[in-house]
Amino acid sequence: MNLSEFIAELSKAKSLTAMAAGALAMPVPVATKKESRALYNLLPGQIAANDRRNAVAAVLVLLRLDGSAWLQRMRNDGMFRASRYGFDGSCLKKIVATALELSVAVPLPREQIQYLESLQALLELARPARQIHMSIVDRLKARKGAALKTLLASVNYSFSADWNGSDQVDESHLLRWSATDLASAFSRLYMILRDDVGIGARTWNLTDDHAASPHEGIYSSLLVDAVRINELIDAEVLLDGLPYKAISNHSGVLVSAIDPEFERSVRLGYVQTDLQGLVRVASFMQDSDEDLPTLPSFQEALSVFLDAGLLECVMLKEKPFARFVIAFPEIPPLIDFLNFDAPFREEFPLFQGAMIDNFQPPNSTTLQVSEHLSIMDLFKAQRLFNLIDTLFLKKLETVDNVVTRRVLTLQSTVMVMQSAVLQKMLQFVMSPEKAQELISLLSLPTKNSTAGSDFYVDLQYRPFVHSLNPTGDYIAIPPAIVGKSNLVRSVMHASQIKKKTPAALDPMQLAVSAALREADFLVSESFEFNISGKRRETDIFCYRDGVLFVIECKNAYHPCSPHELRNSYGLVLEGEEQLGIRAQWLEEPNNQIQLFNALGWKVATPVSVRTCVVTANRVLTGYRCGPHPVRQAHELINVLVRGYVGRGPGKTSCRFWRNEAFEVADLLDYLDGKSVVQTQHGAMIPAIRGVTLKDRRLEFAQFEMDLSDMDRRLGESYNAIHDAKGSDGDNEALEPKAEAL
Repeated sequence: MNLSEFIAELSKAKSLTAMAAGALAMPVPVATKKESRALYNLLPGQIAANDRRNAVAAVLVLLRLDGSAWLQRMRNDGMFRASRYGFDGSCLKKIVATALELSVAVPLPREQIQYLESLQALLELARPARQIHMSIVDRLKARKGAALKTLLASVNYSFSADWNGSDQVDESHLLRWSATDLASAFSRLYMILRDDVGIGARTWNLTDDHAASPHEGIYSSLLVDAVRINELIDAEVLLDGLPYKAISNHSGVLVSAIDPEFERSVRLGYVQTDLQGLVRVASFMQDSDEDLPTLPSFQEALSVFLDAGLLECVMLKEKPFARFVIAFPEIPPLIDFLNFDAPFREEFPLFQGAMIDNFQPPNSTTLQVSEHLSIMDLFKAQRLFNLIDTLFLKKLETVDNVVTRRVLTLQSTVMVMQSAVLQKMLQFVMSPEKAQELISLLSLPTKNSTAGSDFYVDLQYRPFVHSLNPTGDYIAIPPAIVGKSNLVRSVMHASQIKKKTPAALDPMQLAVSAALREADFLVSESFEFNISGKRRETDIFCYRDGVLFVIECKNAYHPCSPHELRNSYGLVLEGEEQLGIRAQWLEEPNNQIQLFNALGWKVATPVSVRTCVVTANRVLTGYRCGPHPVRQAHELINVLVRGYVGRGPGKTSCRFWRNEAFEVADLLDYLDGKSVVQTQHGAMIPAIRGVTLKDRRLEFAQFEMDLSDMDRRLGESYNAIHDAKGSDGDNEALEPKAEAL
């Protein structure tokens, strides 16, 4: 039976259940790859059109042809996400239910059946999400001409105020959510307006004065509803691309990791990242008076210019509407101030953190973030926008009437200027070539602003939003967001500089190799050798005391969303596959002899073989991918060359090495999940967070660290050492303290 005959027979069924029964009863159809791909490509349109019979028939055919492979492709492509279809889940529910009926007889792996069951649970939230989505569309339509600029001005203000959100505030209130949450919410509203309403040429001209009222609720509710929608889309991404499941409960849906250790390792990575940020600032504050007494302060230096009358460059214009504008003064001392060629005191922890996170040598003074731009170029650009934000805030403080001040905040603080003007302004702090590249890397072009674009918008990655105005190349710029976002990460991500760096020159791999050599290992990097009949490059082979360690290095950015977490997890899975091939090959002693001869190492065989995936970011540290432990590079380096863990300012550090000097047993303990890994994981406790979608709850099972328990465990498990700082090199003093966890 060919494909068309099979589909024709299915179409005769009187119900979808009968379709599933018919698909099981008939022999597997004969279909070419071209025919099955064509059928698959029709599926999204059928779902979007709510063509249930044809959509269900297509899925049944594909599952009969090669159920596991096609279902995996549907999962990878996010085919069954209700968010792709305006949260209309009616057709998807029929598809998933019918697929589950078929799965009784079609041999699908248990993991894929669990995926279908999870989809079925999560689709119960499609109805309330659709209600929220339609309400957002209606509100945006009614305010189409002014909504985006008003919303962007509100989010920009949250960055000006350094708002971190508060768990003590109800989730329906804007103050519950951090500035970063609100930036993501704006990004979602931008995409909804783009796809469901359309973004016009005059979008960035006006704001809505009604938003300045103390009783305003429309724009706040839009942002909060967008946060809710983002949470549901995050849940969809977790199910599609990561080892998570969803189950229905009395209040709604609970999303959790299939293996709790996976979620524990993810949350630990985020906790560590946050703690390291705090530790870096605390370390800097502790050392600034001693080691960096001459480091100038940006705010103190800026106050001198403000006292000298810099605020006069901010003027009130009445037409076509009242707003403050800045005539940026070309004052040589001010330009020199912005071009100071080293970090200011406020910037130093960020500078130091970026250098550490990107594994730069201790004495490095710069970091290349794109073809032409360095980290200091970005700092100088951010000074410019932080200066603009400060000038707006100071000028607004001079307005006594609260409502007038709020109106002027909305009308003034999102700057709309031509691209040429922006480039000229950036040329105060960088060359024309660099200014042009920065604008390009941070821009959301007009082609990504038209309805139907599949470009995902993230305001913190692309804060220069181009207007569709045909009379000129205008860009809307939120200065506080540009000034306070992590531009180093944004620009490196946009320029793909990491992907362009050969593995042999990867600074993370070089740092790990250097630490291994310092710990007296024999080390070979990026070594190519014939393994299992194919020439394969292995990131690191290293040997000491009868143990050969095989390491694959994966240099992904710290994930700021489930979508980015997929990338980190995908690289770990890639490492698992690579290590599996090498570990199996090395089980044969003769293969070990061949490898050691090729390496030029005089090593007695057979040896014990251990594997490890080493990651640049902290998520998944402590996890095991198959038999292979996943460990973070800074933490691994600490195990190799320092052997102690910090407990915070004013407390003694704790040594976790077995003895005073490093031994291979310390590394084996670490890879086996003992030592500091066991201590950290033991201090992670279960937690639930969630949002309400109309009458249903969406909750996520997570973990958080009990810091007091962590401190207790460290004190009880390890010996205190009092000379940690003194044992480190001069310029390395910050890094060991900052990266001790």
